[in-house]
Amino acid sequence: MKVVTGSEMLEIEQRAAAGGTSMAELAERAGNALADIVLEHWPDRGWLVLAGPGNNGGDGEIAAAILRSRGLDGTVYSFRREDARAGVQRSEDDSDLTALRALLSRGPAVLDCLLGTGASRAPEGRLAEIIDEVNSADAPVLAADIPTGVNPDTGAVPTVALQADRTVAFGFAKVGDVVYPGAQYAGLLSVAPLGIDPQSAAGVNLEVTNQSEVAAMLPRRNLNSNKGTYGRTLVVGGSRDFPSAPGLSSIAALRAGSGLAHAAVLEISQRVIAAHALEPIYTVLPEDDGRISARASPSIQAVLPSCDAVVFGPGMGSGEGILQLTRDILKMLRTSESPPAVVDADGLNALSRLPEWWKDAPALVATPHPGEMARLTGLPISEIQSDRVGIARRYAARWQSIVVLKGAGTVIAHPDGRARINPTGGPNLATGGTGDVLSGTIGGLIAQRLSLWDASVAGTYLHGMAGDMLAQELGDAGTLAGDLLRQIPRARSALSRGELLK
Repeated sequence: MKVVTGSEMLEIEQRAAAGGTSMAELAERAGNALADIVLEHWPDRGWLVLAGPGNNGGDGEIAAAILRSRGLDGTVYSFRREDARAGVQRSEDDSDLTALRALLSRGPAVLDCLLGTGASRAPEGRLAEIIDEVNSADAPVLAADIPTGVNPDTGAVPTVALQADRTVAFGFAKVGDVVYPGAQYAGLLSVAPLGIDPQSAAGVNLEVTNQSEVAAMLPRRNLNSNKGTYGRTLVVGGSRDFPSAPGLSSIAALRAGSGLAHAAVLEISQRVIAAHALEPIYTVLPEDDGRISARASPSIQAVLPSCDAVVFGPGMGSGEGILQLTRDILKMLRTSESPPAVVDADGLNALSRLPEWWKDAPALVATPHPGEMARLTGLPISEIQSDRVGIARRYAARWQSIVVLKGAGTVIAHPDGRARINPTGGPNLATGGTGDVLSGTIGGLIAQRLSLWDASVAGTYLHGMAGDMLAQELGDAGTLAGDLLRQIPRARSALSRGELLK
């Protein structure tokens, strides 16, 4: 699904107009799309159109006329709409919002047509008061294109936003409809094409990952194959405090289809992991105060050439020895015989302490959560979260690496500007260790010869889908990272069979 900004949508509409489809025709189709959803989902409630000053308000007035023509009663409540038609309740004549509260008390289907994708200012004053009244009412809300108060280009909510039950995006989904926190305000999202040629968005490089795309990325298993066919994933990490983290990554790599998992870890990690899993093979590394010693570099360098992917960082801890080890690893990864790398967790924290680390690094996959991204970039978490797609793209280009910015609606960004928003996964994944499972899943797919991009897109989707399958069984709380491991091959199998997750 293509996802556009407000300015990109304006250009698409202008091209449609140049091709013979007028703005008036697009508005008529948008109004019909709104009316159809009301008739399908709330035919017995009546309706209340909140019509703002721009084209979004015009779409709402068209929807109101259509609903009236089909026998449904309702009211248009306008906000700063100078050309409001007769019979419209003007907010300017409703100083204490008594009329709005009375209309809402009837429980109508509310059509949010206040602000569209051209809005440049966050709601305040009277508009914010209107939003608060609607949010506190017992009435379903349908947002036209994007909920009022959500930034259409970033998904940020600077002040307040209208909480919709459904949103219908016109032409294409908008960034704010699918990127959190905006996506939470959008509710169930649908797209009304309005007759716009899908090829008009061919140059748009932001999409929501879809199931068929991921299924096509996953490597097929050959009957005439062996463990070497599917690659060896090396996991470097662990410490006295976090001995099992590299075990989660190692088993995830195997569950994602890697033929072998090789854990380069401390002796304590080896004992902990081996107590729970029989499959990994080990290189035991020297220890320095409960962490991997910088003296471990030769041991790691000895095994790197035999591996097809490396995951560096899970549970590794911090300190000067880890910093030196990270410098050494970056040098090793620059050599032609070294495999591609996924850097996660404490590997990322070490990179954040190395000035301009990317100048000494090959292309890799970085998998930060917002806190780690803040350390890597020097930006506040609030700034990162207010423009997740933009920040991920900016630093993917700067670092010349794939960035997997974790969180609700994980963003995967390529140095060339491509980006994907991952739709799978939910709050049950908000628990320790699930990031280790994700890095291992991506590493395991790289070991099977997927590109860094395909492995990141597919691995993130697969990881989230495994979480969704668990949520169906266990609910939104109580999932353990280890629970995900058995679901990964089940999710992969469902994808290969084309089964949709309910």
